[in-house]
Amino acid sequence: MIERWTMAIAAGDVDAYLSRLSDHAGTLMIGTDRAEFWRGDETRAIWAQQMQETGAFPVTATEIHAWEEGTVGWAGVKETIDWEGRTLESRATYVLHLEHGEWKVVHVHWSFPRANEEALGLSLTVSLDELERTLQRAKPDLSGSLAVDGTVTIVFTDIVDSTVMLSRLGDQAWVEVIRRHNAVIERVTTDHDGTVVETQGDGSMLAFSSARRAVACAQAIQREIARSFADLSPPIRVRIGIHTGDAIKEADHFFGTTVHYAARVAGHALGGEVLVSSTVHALLVQSTPGVVFVEGREVELKGIAGRHRLYALDPE
Repeated sequence: MIERWTMAIAAGDVDAYLSRLSDHAGTLMIGTDRAEFWRGDETRAIWAQQMQETGAFPVTATEIHAWEEGTVGWAGVKETIDWEGRTLESRATYVLHLEHGEWKVVHVHWSFPRANEEALGLSLTVSLDELERTLQRAKPDLSGSLAVDGTVTIVFTDIVDSTVMLSRLGDQAWVEVIRRHNAVIERVTTDHDGTVVETQGDGSMLAFSSARRAVACAQAIQREIARSFADLSPPIRVRIGIHTGDAIKEADHFFGTTVHYAARVAGHALGGEVLVSSTVHALLVQSTPGVVFVEGREVELKGIAGRHRLYALDPE
């Protein structure tokens, strides 16, 4: 659906893309200009005029991630726009609603990504990959979090769609959100006898000597984030990944593939989800009452050969 929508915009097929725009009063379009925040009927009128002014809009979707659940679908898109001899990078997010058997767009947000150095005047970690690279350079000492068998349970947390949240809230409000978020992570981790190994931007790495405590901590983080940011609209959503394995000793520090694996697990988690490796699942599924998993899913993990089964905790 999103691919056809993008192609219709690129071809200047007005009927095709306007026919997929919902007539719902709550329909919302957000563009890159400060004034481009349109609601309801004005979305169709103003956008149709803009497309008449630009003609066929040379946009190409290079990467689309989309999901559906019931009568709601949503997608994130990476795009390129060829404009006056330049190729511009663009982003788009969509929310779709099933109306009379057809998917209709009820929300869209387009933006041109800006570096944090430009927007905030400082460099921030913006992905789990960057956080992991930072940790590889630092090679943190995990000795205090080792279990008696020499294993360690690593937890990665990350705010989903932080760039979108930043653009929505503004710089000052976002800095305050990060401060409150990090305070929750640190407090809940300490309460569960864990260690905050690193916190950068909106991501963090935690270490535990027990898989059970790590999972309990992850569940508590999700509850506390939801409670602490209940006043925020839209609320922030955190994804969490957990893996247990051997810690590799290098000089006086511990590091290794366990950390790498945990970061990859977190990368597959959805907002509000706690996702664990098959190792953590095997450790807890029989021995920890109250911990319930939904059906596992097989995925490929970047940089790790083969397919891997991951399990999400039942949020209920």
